[in-house]
Amino acid sequence: MRVISIDDEEIILEDFVEMLSEMPEITDVRGFSDCEEALAYIGENDIDVAFCDISMRGMDGITFAKKAKGIKPNLNIVFVTAYTEYSLEAIKMHASGYLVKPVAEDDVRRELADLRTPVVTSSGKRLRVQCFGNFEVYIDDKPCQFKYIKTKELLAYLIDRKGAYCSNGELLGALWEDKEVTPSLENYLRNLISDLKNILRQNDLENVVIKKKAQMCVVTNEIDCDYYKWLDGGTGTENLFAGEYMSQYSWAETTLAGLEGW
Repeated sequence: MRVISIDDEEIILEDFVEMLSEMPEITDVRGFSDCEEALAYIGENDIDVAFCDISMRGMDGITFAKKAKGIKPNLNIVFVTAYTEYSLEAIKMHASGYLVKPVAEDDVRRELADLRTPVVTSSGKRLRVQCFGNFEVYIDDKPCQFKYIKTKELLAYLIDRKGAYCSNGELLGALWEDKEVTPSLENYLRNLISDLKNILRQNDLENVVIKKKAQMCVVTNEIDCDYYKWLDGGTGTENLFAGEYMSQYSWAETTLAGLEGW
């Protein structure tokens, strides 16, 4: 479990980070006294839980939480404060938890055991994708950088198809919907496929995608995917789906409708 803590009181922050670092279920913990630095870190790293003070100089914790959730919609926010009057605001924020200072280790453990978005133990697979909320891609726990923004959507559609082969025609229809298929558009798709293959090759992940003739698919058992885990129904996965699925893509609404009726 990867955790950050934000508090503008340095001594309190250091003590709290030390407490978190001694918990075996937490594999990585970072402390921040500056909210902007913490937001930048969230944008560049895969974080499961953010412990956040509410009353801080500059940016307050409620504002920070809203911005953090905008970056990572499934991020668990646990407010840590000396003041109980903020509890209603925390509830409105759909926070995962609320701790009142001074915080005891047992209180932290109780919150980690009942997170709003459960943390599923890593499968050890190097390519991890998040389908619930916005679609995000990580290689070795770092956000994947694509040459073309549309390459990410191409991978998302292949993930959505759960290992079924997709023809070039199907991909063109899904990624560009009603747009007329032209030689230029077909060439653009080839560039996207090449970009995806290059990224996987550079990271020794060629076995994630199978490409033959004018069709391709993903190898599902090579990918750590919250959607696949939820479908399998393993322990600790029942609360992964919170009503959002690949939110940035309109074609994903069909799958979302099926999930809502599951």
